[in-house]
Amino acid sequence: MTIHKIAHHKIQDQQDIQFHYTGTEQCAPGQSWGPGIKDSYKLFYIHSGTGLLRIRDTAFRIDKGHVFLLSPGVLSFYQTDEKDPWNFSWVAFDGAIVPDYLKQAGFTPDCPVIRCDREQEIRQCFNRLFDANQHYYSKPLQMTSALYAFLALVLESARQEPSAFMTGTAKDHYISQAVRFLANNYTEAITVADMARNLGLNRKYMTELFKEAVGMPPQQYLGQLRISKASELLTETSLSVKEIAYSVGYANPLHFSKMFSQRYGRSPSAYRKLGSK
Repeated sequence: MTIHKIAHHKIQDQQDIQFHYTGTEQCAPGQSWGPGIKDSYKLFYIHSGTGLLRIRDTAFRIDKGHVFLLSPGVLSFYQTDEKDPWNFSWVAFDGAIVPDYLKQAGFTPDCPVIRCDREQEIRQCFNRLFDANQHYYSKPLQMTSALYAFLALVLESARQEPSAFMTGTAKDHYISQAVRFLANNYTEAITVADMARNLGLNRKYMTELFKEAVGMPPQQYLGQLRISKASELLTETSLSVKEIAYSVGYANPLHFSKMFSQRYGRSPSAYRKLGSK
């Protein structure tokens, strides 16, 4: 077993991210930790090997290219394989903005694992952390810079490669957030890309997830939501058709009238005269 650690070093409390320690290790066969809890966030990157992670009562198989998260106060256990033990690197950190970054990267209480197949770039980030320890005056800044670079790689990789470990509960959470986002923003010129960006997910994956759960793509759902709201405004207000079009997110009243007619079989003006019959 070989191990390379960097001594504890805490950056000033007012920093968005506080680096604590980092290291890399070739694990012994069957080596384990826990069950126990950490007092800060700790991310592990698997360079090679396989093993098991258990968070509360849920188990995950962890292989090369996976990143797994131990969150503060959460009961965790991990164990490397007897025949193919892990070679991994880790970094521990904390800070007020950390939960937001981790959420954007795809980590949730039900999904503490993502894939990040960027081995060479990840190693460069850890090498920067190791090298920063050799400096004196610039150590805090260099360590923070390397930590940000590592988190950026994880975040971007997660947006391009959604986690295969996402549970039904996590999916339901994202769908609920997506529907809420559309309901709160349908009056604006929003797109599916805006929604996916808001949730921190890949656009294509978000579309597939939404379609699977709701039965239609998010763009179609948004269109139906806008037209449905428009029908209410036509019967309940005296706003003009043009004003209603703008009110439900259509910058072009003619396009609005076309989409409305496709949905209800009559123009907005005719719908208002005849009601919803």
